[in-house]
Order: sequence, then structure tokens, then C-alpha cells
Amino acid sequence: MAKSTKTELAARVDEVLRIRLDGAQFHDIVQYASEKGWGVTERQLWTYVRRADDLLVERQERKRRRVVARHLAQREALYARAVNAADYRTALAVLNDSARLQGLYMSDRDLKELARLAAAQAARVRELEARFDAHPTPLAPPGDRPGAGPAGGDAGGGRGG
Repeated sequence: MAKSTKTELAARVDEVLRIRLDGAQFHDIVQYASEKGWGVTERQLWTYVRRADDLLVERQERKRRRVVARHLAQREALYARAVNAADYRTALAVLNDSARLQGLYMSDRDLKELARLAAAQAARVRELEARFDAHPTPLAPPGDRPGAGPAGGDAGGGRGG
């Protein structure tokens, strides 16, 4: 059989992408190609699958692994179907799942860990401030250090006029 043109190749990759997003496995792709009369080998079909996965990555505009791009694209397809069917509960569930897959939500455990780290940092800052206040530097008079009260009651740093 004659070699496919670039246009035919691009169309086949798009078709493979579409049926993969619909949940097709490799054996389904083999059957689809046979039904369409593509006359290609399984090796060529694997090339189509790889190119379809690469296309997903390009479309996601992120440098993510192929599997993550495929999962996100599948969720987008599910979301569109749910909205078109006016199944808003499912659409919201798909959006939620997609957001979790992309790491847009933090778990309670992550939030607790973040709060623990923030508290530890605040304690460390207080400790450093206390050490600084206990040992003033010769360059900054006590009244001129951040956090120190006014020295002598006038705005001139305690120097009377």
C-alpha cells in the first residue's frame, strides 16, 4: 500500500487521540484501523498512539508526562459531555477531580503541615528578635532598632536640643 500523506497521518493521529479519549485500548485501535482500511502495522499504530500522546502534551501547554496529559484531556472530554447533558453534578465532580489531579487543592494533612512550619518559623523569628534585643549592635542605638520604643520622647532619637 502507498505511504500515507502528512495530511492523512495527522488525521489518523487525531482519530487515535479522539478514540483514546473515549477510553479505547490498543486492541480497540487495531480494530478501528482495520475497519477504516488504514492497512498499517501494529508498530505504525503504536507510532500513532505516541504521536497522539505528544499532541495531548502540546495541547495541555505544560511539560507533563504523557499519562497526566491524557488523564486531564479525558476529564475535559467528560466535563464537556456532562455539561452538554445538563448533568451539572457530574460536571462539578469532574472539575473537582481534575483540580485535584493538577494539585490545585491542598489536603488537610498538607494544610496542617504548612501551619506547623509557619508556627515554627514564627517561633524562630521571635527567638532571633529576642537575641537581637538582648545584644544591641554598636551601629544602631537602642531607640533606632526596629521594634524598639521611642528613646527620650522626641523624634530625634533621644537627642535633646
